[in-house]
Amino acid sequence: MQGMILAAGYGTRLKPLTDSIPKALVPLSGKPVLEHIIGKFIYYGIDEIIINAHYFAEQIENFISGSDFEADIKVINEKVILGTGGGVFNMLSEITDDDFIVYNTDVICDIDLEKLMGYHKKNEAAATMVMQDRDTFNQVIIDSEGDFCGLNLVKKGIRNIVKEPAGNSSLLAFCGIHAVNKKKIERFGQDKTEYSIIDVYLNAVRSGAKVISYQPELNWYDIGTVEKLKEAEEYLRS
Repeated sequence: MQGMILAAGYGTRLKPLTDSIPKALVPLSGKPVLEHIIGKFIYYGIDEIIINAHYFAEQIENFISGSDFEADIKVINEKVILGTGGGVFNMLSEITDDDFIVYNTDVICDIDLEKLMGYHKKNEAAATMVMQDRDTFNQVIIDSEGDFCGLNLVKKGIRNIVKEPAGNSSLLAFCGIHAVNKKKIERFGQDKTEYSIIDVYLNAVRSGAKVISYQPELNWYDIGTVEKLKEAEEYLRS
């Protein structure tokens, strides 16, 4: 099985920890965040891993080359930052499986990736986004059938619906983890340098593709700030 880890970001919210290292290599419970995620991938049988890098990319390349993970790992150095959508599509040529996992490097959680992939394949989706019911500024609109229908941007006061919800709709938070089908999503790349994977999914749904939610019980931590990093440390110690 194959998987992508998105590790190109600047980690601005983690300063001063990221003044001299990328956020993927910030220590968490005695080892870099990236090592935790790679370990999770390997545990669930993902033995071909592609990682994008930009900020202090050489450090990530050196970390991988100096490690002995039981997986085939390739680092793609983005010369300019591409965003989550641009990053995924820049690495898409490395994917040979029909379906693969995408995982943000600033997320720590106890998700079962095998169950996620099984759910994704069973529903024959273009993409399956892991969701959680929690407060967030960028809310995802999900209908009663679990389909992704649009975005509710709280701070901007924008509600963007690209598919009429079936039944009642709910507002959930995207967890930065998804399963993706290469053939069903590859035609939705955008003709610009930097763009979000959410924009890709909005365009896909607008064109009739099936993008769905997966809502397991999760212990989930966004380690994008020093405070959240400490919370994740406490969770891993418990």
